[in-house]
Amino acid sequence: MTTAPRQEMSASTSVGLDVLRIVAALVVVVFHASGQWLTSYPAAHSALGKMSHAAVVIFFVISGYVIAFTTATNNRGARRYAVARLSRLYAVLVPALLLTALVEVVVHGDAALTARYVREHAGLRYVMSALFLNESGSLSAAPPLNSPLWSLSYEFWYYILFGIWCYGSGRRWARWALLAAGVVAGPKILLLLPIWLFGVAAYRLPRNRLSAGVAWLLVGSLFGVLAVAVAYLPALPMTVGDQPLFMAGQFLTDWLVGGICALAIWCLPAGPGLEGRSWSKSLRAIADLSFPIYTLHFPLLVLWRVLFGLQANDFGQLGVATATVIFLAVAIGLLLEKQRPQWVRLFAWASDAVSQKPSGR
Repeated sequence: MTTAPRQEMSASTSVGLDVLRIVAALVVVVFHASGQWLTSYPAAHSALGKMSHAAVVIFFVISGYVIAFTTATNNRGARRYAVARLSRLYAVLVPALLLTALVEVVVHGDAALTARYVREHAGLRYVMSALFLNESGSLSAAPPLNSPLWSLSYEFWYYILFGIWCYGSGRRWARWALLAAGVVAGPKILLLLPIWLFGVAAYRLPRNRLSAGVAWLLVGSLFGVLAVAVAYLPALPMTVGDQPLFMAGQFLTDWLVGGICALAIWCLPAGPGLEGRSWSKSLRAIADLSFPIYTLHFPLLVLWRVLFGLQANDFGQLGVATATVIFLAVAIGLLLEKQRPQWVRLFAWASDAVSQKPSGR
């Protein structure tokens, strides 16, 4: 395995990452809620769309940082790495797909929503999403009723590629495995890989030696620059969602946004100052729910609309619907977290079964 400097995550960095995860998840929810309700405010919806896509870019940066941290400080080998990553993804993905399928059945009673959210080969879309192949090659095949699932396919292949590089370094098979994984992942996913690696670099670079005051000033300034970049930079080389790159369409712009975010995370103060705060554990628990909020909110928004109707451009109803959906996603997320050990045991059993060699006579 490639060695990396072992360093603990500072309390400031931990809190900063948690805040970023919470804010990013809420931005995505508000964007998708605005797409349902605020039909008379295209400019506002467009601005929220830019912020929502930037939020996913930030998620990628954070993911790279956290995986680099866990592999350096809690390395239990390739098999346990795979078990941890797969259990985390599937513990939320499978319920998200089941909820999406249920809502799709309900939506069939509404002609307008059926035309908007139901596509041909629906079953195949679910299977491909469950296998993280919905964004491979030239495809963009997540169920339209849960479009945010596109990023989980990207995330999965980043885990695979990093795991091969991390645990297969120096072995002959690793190059071929990297090549095979890259081919299956496809060009779209590889185009956003540098963003994830920016997060890895933010952890692996030597810790900054800045004073707390200077560090916080830089962090604030960089996030200010980040906000300006998201608001005013053009989509390069093409618009997000357009063929053939779909969600990787503005990869050049996303590289810049991801690089600024990673630099801001690296600048977070490394010294004491937030340790021991009683609210930090609560903040971490809330941040851990950002994943189920992200994966569950879209079908829940559509379900709310089916059950209670929709008053276009009604900010009161928008607020109630958004709050209700977040509450439900959090409640489901808490239940899913209790089931996480079952997924860990399942993948640990599968890993042990695969690794066992048949005995010879």
